[in-house]
Amino acid sequence: MNEVANDVLAQVSDEVAKAAVVQSTYTFAPPTRSIFSPENLDPIIKLLVPTTAPIRAALPRTTGMGQAAGWQVLTSKLDNSVSGTNSVISFADAGQPLQTTQTYAFKSAAYKNLGRDVEVGRQQIAANKGGKLEDIRAKLELIKTKEVILGEENTILNGSVAGQATDFDGLNVQLTSNTSGMGGGYMTASGVGNFANTLFVAGSESPTHWIASSVQNQALSNALAGTGSIQRISMDDQGRAVGGQRLAKIVNPVTGSLIEVITSRFAGGQAYLLTISGEAGENWVEMEDLEPLSVYDVPTANHSMVSRVYETCVLKVIGEVFQYKVTGLALS
Repeated sequence: MNEVANDVLAQVSDEVAKAAVVQSTYTFAPPTRSIFSPENLDPIIKLLVPTTAPIRAALPRTTGMGQAAGWQVLTSKLDNSVSGTNSVISFADAGQPLQTTQTYAFKSAAYKNLGRDVEVGRQQIAANKGGKLEDIRAKLELIKTKEVILGEENTILNGSVAGQATDFDGLNVQLTSNTSGMGGGYMTASGVGNFANTLFVAGSESPTHWIASSVQNQALSNALAGTGSIQRISMDDQGRAVGGQRLAKIVNPVTGSLIEVITSRFAGGQAYLLTISGEAGENWVEMEDLEPLSVYDVPTANHSMVSRVYETCVLKVIGEVFQYKVTGLALS
């Protein structure tokens, strides 16, 4: 009896999921429609993300709710120096500590949909009767999944609500406190060190990631190789030589921490020194997902099979003063 009841409950739950109605200003258009139960694509994107979208892979992801994300952007230092809270930290017996307020700016941003549709047309369906249509569909969904991931990677850097209302604001828009222009130059390790020092003064002990174009990271690698900091040729135990190098990390000259180097095809003339997380594990930059990257079947009346690969998310820069943006770098 229990087994029958469980089967019935499972069928009812499945039908309810398939008939779910999404009603939200910032989700699907039209605002009311029936969709099938989404299938989470985490197993697929775990294989694609590390090399396809390294920035996306580096950012922690949290679960959101509602129609918009809201958060407090830290815009001041955490210490009690003149440039911080400018207050005495000590207090007398039977007294009480001074009350201080960090400088925060409340920010809210609507979740934005990113996605692509996959359609297997009726002629292809007819031509493959008895064939492996699901294999064809799965391959197309994989390709579109990669396209969506790359689109998110680009939006994380260059998204602008002002330029495209359906985008979320990326790092290029959200980072305003610490910026500098390079006038068409190339980055050096000492230059990155100077930016790290600026962030140290602002309260960030360990910037975690340096993001720049392939041109800039190659120039940075070549500059370090020229100083003897990188060994270009290594020998294995069979006497075979391997030449060349890829710069994976650079040393923060201020605190000695390691900064991971990410090469992005979407960076253009900008570069970013980010403190994605703090020493205590708190997130200073993160993605918030209303709906994780998923695929679901879209109702259609034209005898084709349509899948939608999509996600609903927003970028949150929480510790804005712990990030650095560089503009005007050489493109070639």
